[in-house]
Amino acid sequence: MRRIDIRRLNPSQDWKTRAQNKQSNIDNGLCEAKTGQTIWAELKPALKDLSKNKCWYCESREDRSDNTVDHFRPKSIYPWFALDYENFRFACTFCNSVRTNPKTGESEGKGDHFPLLAGNRATNRIQRNTESYVLLDPCKTTDVGLLDFGDDGRPRPKYPNEETKNQRVLDSIKYYHLDHPDLNEARRLLALDIRDLIETGDELYPELNTGNGAIDKAFETVVDSIARLIVAEAPFSVFAKKMVKGFQNREWVEDILECA
Repeated sequence: MRRIDIRRLNPSQDWKTRAQNKQSNIDNGLCEAKTGQTIWAELKPALKDLSKNKCWYCESREDRSDNTVDHFRPKSIYPWFALDYENFRFACTFCNSVRTNPKTGESEGKGDHFPLLAGNRATNRIQRNTESYVLLDPCKTTDVGLLDFGDDGRPRPKYPNEETKNQRVLDSIKYYHLDHPDLNEARRLLALDIRDLIETGDELYPELNTGNGAIDKAFETVVDSIARLIVAEAPFSVFAKKMVKGFQNREWVEDILECA
């Protein structure tokens, strides 16, 4: 999960006016929240651009599904946020829709889930900041930093000994379906690719600047390949950067991370 700066989303004044009018109708009981779909769907391309075409929750590019505009606070529970664009998140089908995990048989996916840690649920938009919610928000820096991964590609809490943080991550893994077998395998294979590149770089590095242009060029290719895996545009780039950091005791690897 990579932090997304929602402030960069700046809908047109025309969109804001239409959204405000529709939201007013929803608030006054003249129509249901779902009737605003055609309006919020207009922002899908802009939301997609903010994450370099990746799901905001799992960082995958899911070509097999219709990615969607997810309401972080579900519109079924919080209809007054149905057209609040700061409540929109760009999500893949696996994270947004309720599905069965083929490995565990458990139901996973966000759907209309929005559990709270404690306290009362907000009953209007003014109470937005009074809730203590469970799910990690990709728009909050302090949230995305709580998620970690093992070398096998499986997601896990970064602070397992801190009860609240641990609970939030474990529940987010479940509700966002971050441990879907396809995602775990994609990350595992990415880790193996990074290890192979590091090993190749280690073999080439001592021979640099010895007059052998072929070796210099091969090393440059390795460095460029690693760098492309950790830039914001790359799928699973946060996981990839974590894997590369595991080799930062190499001088040449540390240089890549400093430039990322």
